[in-house]
Formats: sequence, structure tokens, C-alpha cells
Amino acid sequence: MLKKTWFLAILVCILGTGIFFNIPIEKRKYGLSQTNLTTDYTGLLPEKIDRVVTADNSAALQQIVKQANVEGQHISIAGLQHSQGGHTYYKNGIVLDMKTFNEVLEVNVQEKTVRVESGATWEDVQEAIQEYGLALKVTQSQSIFTVGGSLSINAHGRDIRFGPMAGTVKAMTLLTPNGDIQTLTHEQNKEQLANVLGGYGLFGVILDVTLELTENDLYAIQTEALKTTEYETYFNHVLDDPTIAMHYARVSVAPGSFLQEMYAINYLETGKQDTETPLKGEQGMRLSKLALDLGRQGGPLEDLFWTTQKRYIHSLDGETITRNNVMRSESTFMEFKKPGKVEVLQEFFVPVDAYADYMKDLGKLLSAKDKNEDFKVHNITVRYVEKDDVTTLNYAREDMLGLVILIQHGLNKKDIENAQNIIQQWTDLTLAHAGTYYLPYYRYQTTEQFQKSYPNWKTFKQDKLAEDPNEVFVNLFYDNYLSEEAAYEQ
Repeated sequence: MLKKTWFLAILVCILGTGIFFNIPIEKRKYGLSQTNLTTDYTGLLPEKIDRVVTADNSAALQQIVKQANVEGQHISIAGLQHSQGGHTYYKNGIVLDMKTFNEVLEVNVQEKTVRVESGATWEDVQEAIQEYGLALKVTQSQSIFTVGGSLSINAHGRDIRFGPMAGTVKAMTLLTPNGDIQTLTHEQNKEQLANVLGGYGLFGVILDVTLELTENDLYAIQTEALKTTEYETYFNHVLDDPTIAMHYARVSVAPGSFLQEMYAINYLETGKQDTETPLKGEQGMRLSKLALDLGRQGGPLEDLFWTTQKRYIHSLDGETITRNNVMRSESTFMEFKKPGKVEVLQEFFVPVDAYADYMKDLGKLLSAKDKNEDFKVHNITVRYVEKDDVTTLNYAREDMLGLVILIQHGLNKKDIENAQNIIQQWTDLTLAHAGTYYLPYYRYQTTEQFQKSYPNWKTFKQDKLAEDPNEVFVNLFYDNYLSEEAAYEQ
């Protein structure tokens, strides 16, 4: 009997190990060369384009833009296409594939700057600056995106001291819509940069950019579990504490604690810098994917996932990590492949002092028990964004908290309409709390909601037509929200 029990235990272990190491970790196929139809990360907006041109050098790009002006062609700009609303292509247009335009041109250690071509990824930049003990001031929490793409959406991340990414740009080389090459600085070209940064590729091609850097500081991780009702007060203490450099938080979407519980992660200054710890790679992909996939099932398994997350985060308390490694979190485990389903991102911003009331009202809109629903919220991460005085399409007109939301829904017409209806209600709720929403994601929002969220849209459009009268640089996002037909749709 004892031998039989041991045999069964060993068999279970072998089968479990086999299943664990066969959890598929693979990249979803999408993008410019998958079929004759191009798509971006969601695949929700397939479109036929004229051709893809790989960026070799600035002179060749210049010639393409000048020719497009003469022949009435349209051009879009693509990097790794993680934006989700058709920002990188246009019907029957030319797509400039900038991924090969990816050289790190100069690291200036004395001035703490890096000059880099726009097709480089943040990983490329980190690999170039790490040896000098330097780090980026602002980037996303993952390093997989291109520099040009991140600037075009004016990204933000976990740093709470430097504001959105646009504020870290020292200079830029731009290929303008008429084919000129210009060097732009905030001192001499403030209005032009205001449109290019966070301008979704509609004001020309970013060729290279000079970014401000800071030291690769060593941080101590501090974690805390708290109630959602406590977070607004807690976060104001975080902002007032000069020893906290970076911060983010997560909100429970598990049915047992839906929107009621949170945990926060702070990165505290240690006064030390690190020149020896290497850049970290992807770690624990299969275990993370297994846990996330369990959470995706909803119901009790999502409660288990939330409990597991909290325990894991608590286990990090007191550990140290370099600034560069905070800015290169794992991402592969998030890949989602399920026939008939899609996972999309949305992000809503609300003023810091509106957070508590906003979350209370949000609890009335969303269902805590979505296990059997098509529209499911799988994750909400909270990040702080300091007021942005740099860009025209400004999502942070005051100090804001951004809620980054991972949503799953079906792909048939009824499911998409249902998702659109819920997200439009969510957007109205956000606007009622003086908030706004982020533009890199799928276009569930109406034109009216876009115009309310971005009151400077008219200035942006007028400047666009002044700089690009032939509308050479366009994309599906422009077509939907800013074209002549869309702009006055109410």
C-alpha cells in the first residue's frame, strides 16, 4: 500500500512538472507582415495598406515624404505596434517601419544624456547606459517598446518625481511633413514639440532624440496592503515623502474583495548607486503565466490569484533593486491567446483628490461577479502622473492617478458593442470626476468623449493642417477622431 502511494505521488509530480514546463510561452502574431492586412496589437482593426518601407537612412525617408506630398500619398509610422487603436497604419497608405532605425548614437556621461534613434527599444538604451551607472528618468515599467513610439504617446511609468516622458526630452531631430529635417528644443520650438510629443505620429517622423538621464540608484522595496478607501490619504503621504522615488499600486478585481482592497509598492532611496548588478531578463515566466491564467478564469480562482499576488508582493518587502531593473518588468507571461477572445488595455485618469469618490462610483458601474460575463476586468494598476505643461493633447492637466485596466471580451459584433457600451459609461463616469482617458488604446470612446477629454483638440487639428496641409501623416486614430468628418460629429 505504501509503495502504491509513493508511486502515485511520484506520477503526479512527473505529470505536474511536465504540464508546468509545457505551459506555452509564445508571442502572438500580429503586425505588418502577417497577412496582406496589417493590424496592431489587438488585431481589432485589420486594414489593407499600400506597402511597408523599412527605414534605412534619413535621406531615403526624406525622399519618401517629399514624393508623398507630390503624389498625394499618406504615410504612417510604426515601431513595435503596441498601441491598439490603429495609430501605426492607414488604409492604402505607406507604413514606415522604424525598427531598424535603432542606433544609440551617444551617451554623454558628464551631461547625463543619451542620444538615440527612434526605432531603438528602451532595452537598447538601458544596455548602452547601464555601464556608466546611468538610468532613464521616465519610461514604461517594461523595456520592450520603441523610443519613438513611447514619445508619440507621451508615456509615463512608475517614477513619481519627473512627470510624463515629454518633460525629459532635451532635443529632437524631426523629419517634418514637408520633408525638411529640423532640430527641435523646448527653448526654441515649444509649440512644435508640444504637438510632436504625444502627437501619435501626425507631425512628422522622430528621427532621433536626446533624453535626460539620472543615476542608476539602488532602491529598497516597501510594500503595504490597504483598503481602497485609505489610498488617497496614503498616496498624499507618499508624495510628501522625499525618500520615495517610485510607486505603483494594484486594486483587487477578485469577487471577494472587488475594488475594496489594494496593495502599494514603494521604491525608497538607499543613498547608494549600483554599477554591478546586471540588467535582469524575463524571470519566472511559466509560474507567472500559470497564476495569471488561473485568475483569468474568474470566481474563486480569481480570489486565489489575488491572495497569491498579495503574498508574493509582501515577500518582496525589504529587498533591493536598481532603478534600471524597476523599469524592465517581465511582460511575456501576459501574452493571451484564446480563440474568439481579445485582451485590451484602457487607462483612465482622475485627479488625486477625486480618487476615493471615483472608486466608490466605479463599484456601482462594474460587476464584481463577472465569471460568466463576456466583459471581464482582469487587472487594475494605479500609477501617478504629475501635471503635464508640455503637450497639446494633455492627459494630465493636473496631478492625476492613472488606472491601467486589463480587460477581456469577445470578438463578435454583440460582444464588442457590449464592451463599447460599458467603456463609454466608464468614460462618462471619469469625465464626471474631472478625469480623462488615454489615447493609445482601442477607440471605444465617442468623438464627443474625445473632445471633452482633450479640449485642446481644435488647436492640435489647426496646427496639424498648418504643418501638414496635404495630410501626409495620417492613421486610423486621426481618421476616427480628427478627420474633417469625425471632428464635428456629435
